[in-house]
Amino acid sequence: MDKATLTKGVQPAFFNLREIIAGEWVEAHFQPIVSLKRRCIVGLEGLSRGLHPSSRSLIPPKDLFHEAAVQGLEVDLDRLCRRKALDDFRLIHSLSPELILSLNLNTAVFDQGVSGSGHLRTQVYQMGIKPQNVAIEIIESEVADIKELQRFVQLYRSYGFLIALDDVGAGHSNLNRIPLIKPDILKIDRFLVQDIHQDFYKQEVLKSLVRMARHLGTLIIAEGVETEEEAVCLLDIDVDMVQGFYFARPQRHDRLEMEPVLSRVEGLGWAFKRHLLKRLGAKKLNMSRYYAVLFEIQMQLSQMHPIHFDIILRRMVARFPHVESMYILDERGLQITESVSNDDGGTKRNSVVFRPAPKGSDHTMKDYYYFLMETGMSKTSYLSEPYLSMASGNSCVTLSSLLTNVNGRKYVLCLDINTEALSE
Repeated sequence: MDKATLTKGVQPAFFNLREIIAGEWVEAHFQPIVSLKRRCIVGLEGLSRGLHPSSRSLIPPKDLFHEAAVQGLEVDLDRLCRRKALDDFRLIHSLSPELILSLNLNTAVFDQGVSGSGHLRTQVYQMGIKPQNVAIEIIESEVADIKELQRFVQLYRSYGFLIALDDVGAGHSNLNRIPLIKPDILKIDRFLVQDIHQDFYKQEVLKSLVRMARHLGTLIIAEGVETEEEAVCLLDIDVDMVQGFYFARPQRHDRLEMEPVLSRVEGLGWAFKRHLLKRLGAKKLNMSRYYAVLFEIQMQLSQMHPIHFDIILRRMVARFPHVESMYILDERGLQITESVSNDDGGTKRNSVVFRPAPKGSDHTMKDYYYFLMETGMSKTSYLSEPYLSMASGNSCVTLSSLLTNVNGRKYVLCLDINTEALSE
């Protein structure tokens, strides 16, 4: 089963699906799945293309499977497509036994009560392929009978098949079903991948999925990669396995060319190195600037009585637009200044939920206070991990530093910095 829309070939206005199934007018196409870090091809996704019996023109998969649903022939078509894919993969497998075949499973089998027939297992063994070399792709959001889905997953996992959850991040994908299915692979939908290098929110969503997958022992494959920029960004987020037009379009097994794919992967390695050097260089330069800002503010505050702290912060914050907020804590972790913020007139998030902490707020549970005052580590500055700022609603880090004023009292100076500014 293939949800992609074909971009070439004549799209016939009419076709007889029963004739196509009876005459086996279906051919398998394969798209490589590559590991960017290992710089190799790890598998192939098997995709189905219908052929018009008279014109031999390609029938778009979405039309083929839509007609199957209308006529109640989904299971018949699905089995034919799988057999064609397995038959052609058998030839590839004999030369490259380490490759994984990823097969889409029509979710109609769950709702029609035929998911436990063992038909797929029989097909695989008849082709001389080990179940361990086959990943079954399931779109869980299309399954109404969850118990049947769980039963199928448990059964086929016991046979040795890999279970992949398809279209994660698209439509009505239900993340609550991940612990029910316990997939071996999460396939990230093109929706999250498209232009991800330009979309901060997509990056953060995918980072969360990557962290979750790592803890669950689940592999991630990003589908629909079409540009170098998308591929580099995915590598930066720690997504290793990808597939898409950037590396290769789906082809028949006799037209598959692996060398151009590997050449593209090799070139991407150099692009990623350039990206890393640029990003790390920018972050290092920006952090050195912010530490210089911190030092400058410290110098001014150290000569002042606490009643003048707010004035100094207001004067300094206007000079540094990416510092979202400045404030000072005393030795007890209580905020003794206002949260002095930049107000650039831009769009702000809900002020009821996101608003700066007022004077007198308790920060003793914040890591940027705790690590400086409570651990006895003799640290004079601390940079927090990124977090959602309750002052602005943006992703921020807090750069904090110990400060001693003219009276010998200790304070903690805090700068909240927008994380997007660190790598610009």
